[in-house]
Amino acid sequence: MGLILTSPEGEEVTHALRFDFHTSNNVTEYEALLAGLRLAKQMGEEVVMELTDSRLADNQIIGSFEAMEKKMEKFVRIVQRLTKSFKEFTIKQIQRSENRRADALSKLASACFDHLSKKVLVEVLNERSIEK
Repeated sequence: MGLILTSPEGEEVTHALRFDFHTSNNVTEYEALLAGLRLAKQMGEEVVMELTDSRLADNQIIGSFEAMEKKMEKFVRIVQRLTKSFKEFTIKQIQRSENRRADALSKLASACFDHLSKKVLVEVLNERSIEK
């Protein structure tokens, strides 16, 4: 999974995630969201806008959809807890076509790690965030 953090000044941090556990598309979306929130927090950001192509994650976070599975409930709670550390947090669903760069990072994360640019951070997650 890939994510791109952009500062108000336009500086970008690209981040690729590779999972060493079986995961669904929905879990992958939440793991990317949480990784982005953790990075934003580490960078000292106070205002965060999350753009996602996941209709489910977007609507569960804003409360339009109920999380039916216990696993999804845990993800929603962790996201809500993390977002409280920011002065402002918004999430917005975008079309998949607007998310091509993050999708390219996703493909990169599943490829060989030996020749990655030093500007691309790759994080390997060994377990789900809800199991920590």
